[in-house]
Amino acid sequence: MCVLVVVMWTGQGMCAVLSTDRDVNEQTILELADKSNKTFLKLIGLAIQNLRCDFDNCDNWSEWTADALRKGQFGVRTRSRDCWYDSCDKTGKKVVENESEIYETDEKESPEDRCPTSYNITEGKYCLAFYPTNMNHSAAHQLCAKDGGHIINVDTKERYDLAQKYASAGAVIHIQGERRVAGGPFFDDAGKRVEERPFFKWASNKPDNNTNELYLILSSSGLYDVYGNHVYHVLCEK
Repeated sequence: MCVLVVVMWTGQGMCAVLSTDRDVNEQTILELADKSNKTFLKLIGLAIQNLRCDFDNCDNWSEWTADALRKGQFGVRTRSRDCWYDSCDKTGKKVVENESEIYETDEKESPEDRCPTSYNITEGKYCLAFYPTNMNHSAAHQLCAKDGGHIINVDTKERYDLAQKYASAGAVIHIQGERRVAGGPFFDDAGKRVEERPFFKWASNKPDNNTNELYLILSSSGLYDVYGNHVYHVLCEK
């Protein structure tokens, strides 16, 4: 139980007002200010509210993306997050913040160490495994997770072009992207809207937006929205 003690100067002494029925936050202080008609309490509540907005107006940082270097080498890694500076409820105009830093690889970050034997290190950077067996989206997700990986997320043109090497050879590939409602936006596994990426390429006359077309796949012509029970090849990344 949280206890709020507010000390007020009445002119004849100090009076403490206690609130024990709920957690203390700026809203409880503002409500108390309205009930007691105390301006200074309202100022305190608004100040706390503004401080919370300053510190709680962004999503969590994404995972670091980095050049996969050998142990003891230096590289640059980046991460991003979505922020809303015009409101406290994360609505309105969104700003994408990016952060980069120089880092030295350690044993855990070496691609040779983190890639399972069933994966390949592609172009000295990506740890990938391609499975030509057809399966639905749920099975593809489980297959990639088995070795600690995930369905490839074509969140950059570089990853898109890499996946296209398989698609151009005739493969149709599951990629990250799932709708929560029919016809709605697609989200990757981290909860980010995939259509808001700097690079996103629908195939011609797509999306269909048919009921239950809740997943994304990649073919040589671009991205398609498809049914979850349809089967395609799998490209995993770790």
